[in-house]
Amino acid sequence: MSAIVQVFDEAAEAYENVGVPFFKPIGEALVAAARARPGERVLDAGCGTGAVLLPLAEAVGLTGHVTGIDLAPGMVARASAAATGLPQVTVEAGDAQAPAFEDGTFDLIISGLVLFFLPDPPAALTAYRKLLKPSGRVAVSSFARYDPRYPRAMRTVARFAQDAPPPRKLHPIFESAESLRSAVLAAGFAGAAVSEVVIRSDFRDAAHVYEWIASHGGRQLVSHIPPARRAAAIATLASELEDPIEFETRVRIVIGTC
Repeated sequence: MSAIVQVFDEAAEAYENVGVPFFKPIGEALVAAARARPGERVLDAGCGTGAVLLPLAEAVGLTGHVTGIDLAPGMVARASAAATGLPQVTVEAGDAQAPAFEDGTFDLIISGLVLFFLPDPPAALTAYRKLLKPSGRVAVSSFARYDPRYPRAMRTVARFAQDAPPPRKLHPIFESAESLRSAVLAAGFAGAAVSEVVIRSDFRDAAHVYEWIASHGGRQLVSHIPPARRAAAIATLASELEDPIEFETRVRIVIGTC
């Protein structure tokens, strides 16, 4: 199991489960932008706990089908539980970098806040193009701009970590809307359109921020903080974050058409 897959496997129980709606509204915005329709066959590449999967299931209805794949066993378990009673949904272990399906299988492939975690994002986009039907489309989301308080909070937390991993370096295709659009076109898509949505997140206090960071990819950093230093990390966060604590995150969505 790779390091990043292990992080999300360990975070699965807390993921989107600490009282801060974040991935769910982003997933809903992505599905709306993708215009999933009744009867379509859709792949959710990196389904997590179901933020994209569930609105997709509603959009395609009983005449369609959604397949969710994820490499983290904990995420697969939670998404499977969330999809209980939805016969149009299948959740299974699978690699979003290179999904193991026949060419031309899907009408739509969606990957919500996953592509930048993959070892080779351009290759993944090329793989998605092959899996789509001639009239298919791809929909992916990535972060466009963090609230300045979020990286500040991460730097504060990092001061209390031991042997913390270095910040993840993103692939150059995520540098701008145009670079992401160009990458989709380079993968073989005939067209690509980019839009943005803003998500606002409210926190009770600094301890809530810390809990939220530990509930997603930030767990990779938080897991390096010894238990004896966590109270000090939260206290320092409290002294550096202004009340009320609200983050405004801008998310980029790109739709590629065949």
